[in-house]
Amino acid sequence: MSKRKETNFIVVHCSDTRANQCITFEDIKRWHMMERAFLDIGYHWVIERDGSVKQGRPIDNWGAHVKCHNHESVGICLVGGLGQNNQPDDNFTSDQKRMLKFLVAGHQALYPNAVVHGHHHFSKVKTCPNFDVHYWLRQEGLLGGKQ
Repeated sequence: MSKRKETNFIVVHCSDTRANQCITFEDIKRWHMMERAFLDIGYHWVIERDGSVKQGRPIDNWGAHVKCHNHESVGICLVGGLGQNNQPDDNFTSDQKRMLKFLVAGHQALYPNAVVHGHHHFSKVKTCPNFDVHYWLRQEGLLGGKQ
């Protein structure tokens, strides 16, 4: 895997799964490797429903999570994001949001020029992570001048 030479984006994703599904880091890794033939899970971090944080790809390596920007971004995935009728839903737990805040703040310290976006900012066909990341950043006091 290639080492990332620059980090311009921190990208928030969701697994597009329902809150009542028991989806883990290992499930997502298997999907990426078996169904998409990735070398590893595409994300750098996965936050499970209970707030557990699992590291995926090494932080300095390219991810496989946002087309045309993998060489310059870190990917964080929250498990969940779909409602009972498979519609986009901000159904993430308070533990997940707390850990997301921790990861985003840490990455902002590591990469002070990186812009935080939701995956949907890079693709018109995506709704992921199914909440307004910029609004959430403002609410959490994490929004710098670059978003």
